[in-house]
Amino acid sequence: MVLEVIALEGSEAHVSDHVARLIATCSRGWERFFADHDDHQAPRFVPSVPERVWAVLAEVTRRQLPPTRVFCEWGSGFGTATCLAALLGYEAYGIEIDEELVRRSRASARRLRIPVTMLCTSFLPAGYAACAGGDGAALVTPESVSAHHDTAEARGPLRYDGMAIAIADIGLFFAYPWPEERELMRQLFEAVARVGALLVVYHTDTDIRVLRKVEGEGELEDPRAHWNRL
Repeated sequence: MVLEVIALEGSEAHVSDHVARLIATCSRGWERFFADHDDHQAPRFVPSVPERVWAVLAEVTRRQLPPTRVFCEWGSGFGTATCLAALLGYEAYGIEIDEELVRRSRASARRLRIPVTMLCTSFLPAGYAACAGGDGAALVTPESVSAHHDTAEARGPLRYDGMAIAIADIGLFFAYPWPEERELMRQLFEAVARVGALLVVYHTDTDIRVLRKVEGEGELEDPRAHWNRL
């Protein structure tokens, strides 16, 4: 399999009153969170610019690029992107390992009456792990540690604990990784996503990239040639 870079048009999407209320609610939530925690108590967390996330998610949805209307955010934090996807009509899931962030994101979604599922677990599904590499983290797959090299078919559909659907049913992934996790998340996406699925990667406020998993062989085209100023 190979990852294809999708060029974005970069046009701004209309932010409705409902979307604006969601953004304001989530922003107040993380402001209160950091006011209640000092630097040693708070987990590593840097919020994205929600309006730019909305613009990208709205564009790929308008262009009908995801193969399914199922969304999953890896490292969902306060759940802003997950809730934005739900407003675009996706069955939306957030994956977050920090219990307090999960509790707060669930409370915000309930307050706004946005139907999402926030799971308190690792974005690495069962059988997958990360190991330290020279310039970041690398993915450890079940096949790389199995003496029998069992197949995904033999293990059954891969899924997260608490998620009713299989990972292969997800059409759109979103992640805002730390720099040392970027390659790990690309490797995970290539390993577990269905053909045709999209991964939206938020690198910086002016660098958001969209990758699509396609059949074939070859190297990932250098995405630096396609970064977009939204």
